[in-house]
Amino acid sequence: MKLLLIYTEGESKSLSITQLFLENKNIPFDTLPVRLREGAEIQQRFAAFFDTAGSEGNVLSQKAAFTHALILSSINARWLGFFAGFSWGSHLPFLVYGEAAIETIPVEFASFFRPLRTEKSLEEYIKAEKEAFEKWEAANGILKAREALLQMGIPVTGESLANIAGQGGAYEVSLFLEAGFSPDTRNKAGVPLLNLAARKGNLEILKLLVQAGAHVNIQADDRGTSAIIDSVMAKQYSLVDDLIKAGADLNIKSKDGQTALVVAVGSNDERMVEALLKAGADPDIADSMGQTARKYAALFHKNTIMTLFDMYASQKAC
Repeated sequence: MKLLLIYTEGESKSLSITQLFLENKNIPFDTLPVRLREGAEIQQRFAAFFDTAGSEGNVLSQKAAFTHALILSSINARWLGFFAGFSWGSHLPFLVYGEAAIETIPVEFASFFRPLRTEKSLEEYIKAEKEAFEKWEAANGILKAREALLQMGIPVTGESLANIAGQGGAYEVSLFLEAGFSPDTRNKAGVPLLNLAARKGNLEILKLLVQAGAHVNIQADDRGTSAIIDSVMAKQYSLVDDLIKAGADLNIKSKDGQTALVVAVGSNDERMVEALLKAGADPDIADSMGQTARKYAALFHKNTIMTLFDMYASQKAC
C-alpha cells in the first residue's frame, strides 16, 4: 500500500498532520503539490508518476505502485475533473480528506471521490485498506508462486515438495513455501522436510525451512530422529551449528533411544561430541539398551572423548 498526497502549495498544515499519521502507521507515501493556476504541466507531472502504457486495457500500470491518491486541500473544478478522469481510467481510488476539501467537490464528480471527514474516518479507512491490501498481496504471491512451479513442470503437491527438498532444490522449495506450503510438510514415509534437508546435508534448504518457521524438534516417523540427530548421523557440522542456534533440543531420543550425543560417540566423532557438549548435551541419558554416551565412550576406550566429558560435563555425584 502506498499513497500519493495531493495538496495545494501554502496549505501545509494538513499535509504535515497526514504525513505524521502515515509514518506512525508505517505506510509509504509520496507528495504532489498543486498550483491552481498551472496549465497542462500539472497533468504531465501527475501522469509522470505512472506508466500510462498499461498492458491491460484501460488499467494503468503504476510505476510507483500507488494504491490510493489522497487530496488534502481545496482543489478547483478543473483539476478535480482531471483527477476524476484519471481515477476512471486507472481505477486508482481518490480520497478527499477534511471538510474544506470535500466542500469543493462538484456534484457531477462526487462518485469519483471518497470523502473522509475526520481523522477517525481516515484512520479506520486506511486500516481496513491496509489489511485488505496485505491479504491481496499474500494471495497474489501464492498464485504467482504456484504458477511459477507449474511453468517449471513441477506438480504443486506436498510429495513433490518433499522430493525436491530431498534432491536439494532450494529455489523450488522457496517457491513452495511462498505458495503456502507448511515448512513442516512430510513425505509419504512421514519424514519432515527439515529431516530430509539434514540427511542430505543441505544447509541452504535447512535455513529456508527454519526461517519459514519449521519446528526444529519435529521427529521423523521412520527413525524417530530429529533434524539434529540426522545431521549428526550425516556428519554435517554446519547444520548442527545452525540447529543449535535455532534452539534444537539436544537430548531428544530416536526410536532406539539414542540421542545425538550417543550417535556422535558411536561414530567416534570427537569434533561433533565437543560441539554438542559445549551446547549443553547430556552425556548421561540412557538409550533403549540402558547405555549412555559416557558409558559407551568408556566401554570402547574412547579416551579423547572421555576427556571431553570430563571437561564439559563432569559426572554427577551418585
